[in-house]
Amino acid sequence: MILPILAGPTGSGKTSLTGSLDPNRFEVVSFDSRQVYSELAVGTTSPTKEERDHIPHWVVGILTADKSPNAKQYSTWARDAILSIWNKNKTPFLVCGTGFYLRAFLMGMFPVPNVPQDTKDFAQNLPLSEAVLLLKEKDPKAFRNISETDGYRIRRALEVVLTGVLWSEVSSRTTGGFLEEFPDLKPKAVWLDWPRADLYARIETRVPGLLKDGMLEESKLVLEKYGPDCPGLHSLGYNFALDFLYGKIDFNTLLERLAQSHRNYAKRQITWFRKDPLLVPMSWDSAFKEFTKID
Repeated sequence: MILPILAGPTGSGKTSLTGSLDPNRFEVVSFDSRQVYSELAVGTTSPTKEERDHIPHWVVGILTADKSPNAKQYSTWARDAILSIWNKNKTPFLVCGTGFYLRAFLMGMFPVPNVPQDTKDFAQNLPLSEAVLLLKEKDPKAFRNISETDGYRIRRALEVVLTGVLWSEVSSRTTGGFLEEFPDLKPKAVWLDWPRADLYARIETRVPGLLKDGMLEESKLVLEKYGPDCPGLHSLGYNFALDFLYGKIDFNTLLERLAQSHRNYAKRQITWFRKDPLLVPMSWDSAFKEFTKID
């Protein structure tokens, strides 16, 4: 059985391609850590009501902005969605903007132990230079495989090491992936590869529409409801929306910074997709032809 997977950076045309699918055959399962927020649909470029009415989208708009998803939780949602779609005798079509969540779902996660909250707090609040030295002392093999400037991975490894388990051992394998559970599945996985200048031009064109469609208004509502530190407002670009609402920047600066943040995000997404051996780079037109000929 084929499992179609479409990945791509922001602005690459994932939504338009999925909109061309036959809704009698396909339903979309989203892998996007930002589009889970029901109250931040504009700034996260979530599929519109019209797009979702045309073809069902799963794992979109299911959380309030005061909640924060994680990869394990996301994998459960995605698995439930796919099984529901199969029960309708339809094909799930996976659409990915967050490569880590897709990878964790398909291939499984590291069998890490539960880390006590006080241990997490200690590791997260430790200056990076001290965290580097401590990891080097306690798990030199793990240290050799992580860049000293990668604060997230250094501290994540240190959290586990401080429980008495070597990160170098638990990170050597993954368990519990969907492809392990369903070994007969054959992923047809591509990512939309645009010339960089063309992709950036698409992003530049898209950003003013976010503000026109209500990103500032939804930011203000969420700010008033949950405060500035809620997880949803940590999504891409909302820090600049808050700066504008606080009067720290003018509208033109807001536009410039939003566009720059989307370009930077696209660059990070591309870096991830290029490193994922499951994903094949493909133009939009080629991907369209590839997916529309699925039996």
